[in-house]
Formats: sequence, C-alpha cells, structure tokens
Amino acid sequence: MEADTELEVEFEDIIGELDFDPVKLKEKYRFERDKRVRQEGNDQYIEVTAEFSKYVDDPYVEPGFTREPLFDEVEVIIIGGGFGGLLAGARFREIGIESIRVIEKAGDFGGTWYWNRYPGAMCDVESYCYMPLLEELGYVPKHKYSFAPEILEHSRNIGRHFNLYEQACFQTSVEEMKWDESDQRWIITTDRGDRMKAKYVAM
Repeated sequence: MEADTELEVEFEDIIGELDFDPVKLKEKYRFERDKRVRQEGNDQYIEVTAEFSKYVDDPYVEPGFTREPLFDEVEVIIIGGGFGGLLAGARFREIGIESIRVIEKAGDFGGTWYWNRYPGAMCDVESYCYMPLLEELGYVPKHKYSFAPEILEHSRNIGRHFNLYEQACFQTSVEEMKWDESDQRWIITTDRGDRMKAKYVAM
C-alpha cells in the first residue's frame, strides 16, 4: 500500500489533483478481476469435439497432411511463425546462424494474419510502424492502415527473404520442451512425432 501511495503522489505531481482515488480504483479493479478468476484454470475450457471439431482445424490447408517425423538437430528452434517468430528468425540470420527451424501450428507464416481473413480485416496501427522489416525487404505498404491480405503476404515475403521456409515445420504443434543438461541441448517433441534438438529456443 505504501508503494501505491508514493505512486499516487507522483501522479499528482505530474497531472495535478485527481478527481478520484487511484488506490481505491485499483482495489476495485482487483476485486472485479478476482471475482472472475476460476480455480479450475485451463480445466474450465471445453475441448471442441465431434461435429464441431472442424472449426478448430486449419481451413486454409488441404486436410489429411502427413509427413515423416524428424529426429534431427538444428541450432535454433523458433516456436511460432507470426511477427515475433519472423523477427527472431531474421535477426538470427543477420548474425550468421544458418540452421533455423520455425515450428508453426498454421499452414504458413503470418500468425494472427494467417487466421483472420474475414472481409475488411485490417490493422489499426499505421503500416510503417506496424509491419516489420520494411527497410530490409525494400517494401512500402500500399495503405496507411494495411489490409489483412497485404500483411499476410508481407509475412510470407519475410519468410522467403530470410530463407525461413527451408527448415520450417508447418501444421505442427509443440507438445513438450525440456532441457537436457548432459547434452546441453533443448529437446522438443511435437504432435507429428518429432523429437528435435536445438542449442537455442525462441518463443
């Protein structure tokens, strides 16, 4: 409570006298939050099965995809192929790391822009600030606020430019990740039966 009081004084120094009590407001938000926190944690969620299970699958890929499990080692594994994963992959490439694998549940790069393709979907942040690696790709967004198809294609172009497709594993979910102290390597297993090793993991 003492820290909150100090913080309140700092706010008043900056913006003048407040017309509400920030400590009481914080307590109110905490109380409302705690009312909604369920003790079951993740167990509160229901798995979608039977006739509705198709809605949790990827509608943008051909059904029935299979591949042989991988039992190899790479230097870096990146979990997720959205902007965060793409940026990590790009920076790893720039410092000379060649063996990079992105593991992504979807069928391609893009993250949220892979999944959300409804009509009119667009970003509400200026493209020049939101879209990464524009200078590196020599790309100028078409609109001040880019539409979803352009952002998705930009994501794919990042993957191509930095050669992140070569070892990528799409339509693959990580099931377990553990550190092998004796081998000094991460062991990653997936829902495709993979058992991969990596010196570094980025998430």
